[in-house]
Amino acid sequence: MDEFVLVGGSGFLGAATAEALLAAGARVTVVDRHPPAGTNTGAPDWIRVDLLVDDPPELPPGLVVVLLGASEPRPRRPWTLPLDNAISTARLLPRLAGRQVVLTSSVEVYGAAAGPLTEETAPDLPWSVEELDGWCAAARELARTPCPPWRAAPLARAMADADPTGRWTYAMAKLAQERLVAGAVDPDRLTVLRLANAFGAGQHRVATRLVRRARQGLPLPVTADAVRSFLPADALARMLLDGIGPGVWNVGGEPVSLVDLATWIRDLCGSSAPLLTTPRRTPDSSGLVVTDKLTAAGHRVPPLRPRLAELVAAVDADRAPVFRPPLPVVVPPPPAHPDLVADRQQAALASGEVKHGNRWTRELTERLGKELELDDDHRVLVTASGTAALRIMVAATVGPARPGDVAVLPSYTFPATAEILVQLGYALRFVDVDAATWTLDPAAVAGAVARGGVRVVLAVDTFGNPCDYPALRAVCDPAGVALLADSAAALGSLHRGRPVAQQALAHSYSMSFAKVVSAGGAGGALVLPADAAEAVLAAPAGWTRSELMNELHAVVAVDQLAELDTLVRRRAEVAEVYAAAARTLPVEFQQVRPGDRHCWVHWVARIADRDRVADALAALGVQTKPYFAAIHRGPLGGGERLPVTDRLDAEALALPMSSELTVEQAERVVAALRRCLG
Repeated sequence: MDEFVLVGGSGFLGAATAEALLAAGARVTVVDRHPPAGTNTGAPDWIRVDLLVDDPPELPPGLVVVLLGASEPRPRRPWTLPLDNAISTARLLPRLAGRQVVLTSSVEVYGAAAGPLTEETAPDLPWSVEELDGWCAAARELARTPCPPWRAAPLARAMADADPTGRWTYAMAKLAQERLVAGAVDPDRLTVLRLANAFGAGQHRVATRLVRRARQGLPLPVTADAVRSFLPADALARMLLDGIGPGVWNVGGEPVSLVDLATWIRDLCGSSAPLLTTPRRTPDSSGLVVTDKLTAAGHRVPPLRPRLAELVAAVDADRAPVFRPPLPVVVPPPPAHPDLVADRQQAALASGEVKHGNRWTRELTERLGKELELDDDHRVLVTASGTAALRIMVAATVGPARPGDVAVLPSYTFPATAEILVQLGYALRFVDVDAATWTLDPAAVAGAVARGGVRVVLAVDTFGNPCDYPALRAVCDPAGVALLADSAAALGSLHRGRPVAQQALAHSYSMSFAKVVSAGGAGGALVLPADAAEAVLAAPAGWTRSELMNELHAVVAVDQLAELDTLVRRRAEVAEVYAAAARTLPVEFQQVRPGDRHCWVHWVARIADRDRVADALAALGVQTKPYFAAIHRGPLGGGERLPVTDRLDAEALALPMSSELTVEQAERVVAALRRCLG
């Protein structure tokens, strides 16, 4: 029996290769941190390991196939490419000595070299081979011990920083991977396969993405004059079974123009989707990959057009998960500079300066004030949580309730909005939200205020969508009612071009794991009038005792706040993909008032058959959550009839959202949603 060890074998190409090898009767072991997918012919053996941080395991007998690398060659954070491709491989090197090894690399390693591209073509990349070898020497030294991101980031970032365009970081990472393995494996035992663009129904790259867009009638984006080669995902398994000798091999089909590819796919789909051509980037790959050496050795990649017809049929019939492992509904933003975050936190711990009021909480407070464009009459406090910020805000402005005091608030919100008011003694008067924006309906607030007894209106910037503050002020100010804002999700949002910070009497924010800016999973802030801030800090009731942010969380928040505009822009890109699809589907989604900017902490849609759709999406590897459960329907409610909120309670479903998601991942979510909606 043939035996194969697939290192990094749980990704798209690894899964396709494992399935084909198992179908041929081979024994397959997958070495990966994620479980391999089961197949019609059984499941491979699995050695669970994260090579970056775990000790590399002893590998079982068989041909070792190294498939390590990021499945997304254009990630949000380019420095993760050398981390995932090259540094993880450097950790594996001791286990490759003396073994027969096949390394899957990429034709991208030739960079901007002029075609035709043969195995002897010298790469044209931002770094020379000598510079890459110097980097590889540092990677081998680093890899002697575990390489968590906060330890490996400086070396990984050095490579990414050498490529300001971001176009060639993946190519340099793959070429570094080749150089690392070549230094550890005897030449007569090493085969390097420089693969063209692999395609199949289980991924969302060039060919498959065009198929899905054509089926939806969406424009087909292609680069004018660009030429690429393609490889069916199952072709690698055939080569492994047939055997391929040592050396470097280009592996792919005849080069085709992307315009021709899109045209063929459109015709196969019977689609009228328009082609959307963009100018070719300079520099770019010539795409003219030569595979004469492969053909001479008896290996032939099948013609592309017949396989495209199979791809269209496979995509139409595919019921496999679109994400393995499943895509969470919330992907917390990681530190932009994990090495600096770790160093700063360790310095705080070593010095004992971990309490609020030291360097990083002071710096965060100052930076937030500038980011929120506060005037001299307002002040920022940073807190241990968003809930603490809410409680302090109410205590500092209107104080605990007096007998008979009522607070007006939406029912469609996170439970803490209501809970802190109850804790402070207020009677709750829930009102409905606007049917389009899902924020407080000013007309409903006016009706609630007219009933009397109202001391405070607590508005909520739902999911980061700014409230209609002028309309709410027009209700509250003449009645002498304080308008406060639970702006937990609005750090990064704009109301009429200004940060959400001074539209109400005071605002509170959250920096929990789901928010645009996360303070390491917990944290918050509030904006108060300066006199109210001074008073609450000095209050004998101790409202702020143990409720202010410590240094460890502030370090993380400072790191992320510096990237606020970038984080919001990325979320907006994902939101636009969802919105474009929603306009053609039987769903309704949250609207944004003209002149406002939503920061999209969550992207939520109303779906009539929500629970069935959520279950179906889960089966496809897309996690969702019904945000929010209406509070008035629980023990804090008083029998209110809130038609819009009731519909949201029954139908609202959050799709995955994060600054870490790419547009391509959002398109895969949309493809899954379309499948579930029929």
